[in-house]
Amino acid sequence: MLSRAAVRLPLRRRGYYATAHCRRGYATAVEVWREVNSLAAQPGMINMGQGFPDFAGSLTARQAAAEALLVGSAAANQYSAPAGLSELREEVSRLYARLYPGDAYDPASEVVICTSGQESLNAALRACVSEQVSRGGRDGVIVFEPYFPFTQGALDNAPAVMQPVRTHAPGFAIDAAALRAAVTPRTGARTVLLNSPHNPTGHMASEAELAAVAEVCVEHDLLAVSDEVYEHAVFGEGHAREDHHGKLFSLTGWRVAWALAPARLATAVASAHTNLTYSAPTPLQAGIAAALREEDGSFGGALREHRGLTVCDAQGGYFLVADAGAPGIGSVSRYSVMCSHLPLFPGVPDIDFVRSLAAECGVVCTPMSVFYADQDQSESCTLVRFTICKSREHIQRACAALAGRRGRRERVAGT
Repeated sequence: MLSRAAVRLPLRRRGYYATAHCRRGYATAVEVWREVNSLAAQPGMINMGQGFPDFAGSLTARQAAAEALLVGSAAANQYSAPAGLSELREEVSRLYARLYPGDAYDPASEVVICTSGQESLNAALRACVSEQVSRGGRDGVIVFEPYFPFTQGALDNAPAVMQPVRTHAPGFAIDAAALRAAVTPRTGARTVLLNSPHNPTGHMASEAELAAVAEVCVEHDLLAVSDEVYEHAVFGEGHAREDHHGKLFSLTGWRVAWALAPARLATAVASAHTNLTYSAPTPLQAGIAAALREEDGSFGGALREHRGLTVCDAQGGYFLVADAGAPGIGSVSRYSVMCSHLPLFPGVPDIDFVRSLAAECGVVCTPMSVFYADQDQSESCTLVRFTICKSREHIQRACAALAGRRGRRERVAGT
């Protein structure tokens, strides 16, 4: 863990290129997401592209939110304080005191409840960039590439200039030398955005990688924004480890998030959040507070029941990256070997593979090129991302469809 990161975003809620070029990539990513989501919405399609569960989330949270909606006091359905319900901030503080002893956050001054992880990322980046500029610094933000595409929109809103530092397949580990090389007067990098476990690759930063990031931050007086949306969706010895998660409690549509930071930065995050959405939905905050309190932050049972996966070449998160153009790709093997059924298309762009897969067997995945600033030159030409936060039945259907498609192609090739 990057101890006392400038801003931690545990929940939902990621070479030097010109800003205009990165924004062009962001616009392209939005178009690709729209196409992938449209494919997934067609009847009969098996959606392995979008990162949301296909099973109900925490019953405790849903019941508490329903009670607040229907029988709560008048205040239960009005604005909360911008920083969030005090009961939720207190439960969040208790949760992190249990998880990371000695790294406590004051619920009154260091915890901010936001409306989605995306909004908390926007608010955190705005706060950190403003802090650095006020110190006489510049607005560069180091982002490890590949990265969640909507990060560019958050940087535009800060406003800030992206400084991509590329990580490479198959491990996608952070290169300390490349990180150091990115901190120069020319790039103006004064903030680092870290996402671990990582979307889209599933890479979980090692202690050595975190230490290298921390060392660079201290040496150059950089601020760190640590996006930890998948911090407890980690795989130990091939299986999901017993820990809490669910982004949070598998309720991705609730859009309740939080940011944790030292008081001065938390105040800046709260100010940005207030200007963006003012406050998160009050009854849903009550639901999350109840789940944190009554389920005690131990949510591994639900995770194991619904995920239960053996994941290769990923250490955590909701996703698995596969290479459609090379043999020996990763697999989800508890139910069947999913990715070994992928047909190989050397040299075929990832978006064309995604379209072909959807048309021929009804499985929708995501092209990895949308996770790079320079999509035309990214090394991810044949890489695709599959979502693995689905039910056992959903995964099995996808496996069967992929196996049938490859079998048909092999028979045709043999005739």
